[in-house]
Amino acid sequence: MNCCNDTGTCTQGRDCPIRKQRAEETNKAYINRNNGLEPDLLDDIAASIKGLIAVIVVVVTITLLAYAIWGK
Repeated sequence: MNCCNDTGTCTQGRDCPIRKQRAEETNKAYINRNNGLEPDLLDDIAASIKGLIAVIVVVVTITLLAYAIWGK
């Protein structure tokens, strides 16, 4: 389906059926983007704490490695 007439003139304006269909699909996807589910706050907090621990471990490891290489 396209919005071209028999002479080859294409008018894909606001009234084009294919454009309306794509716009409706996009709108529905935007409205239903989280499928009505609320994010679990405890899962977010646990993931944040795990990420913080990982960053701390990396920083401590790099610090100890630098200390071991360059000494006192």
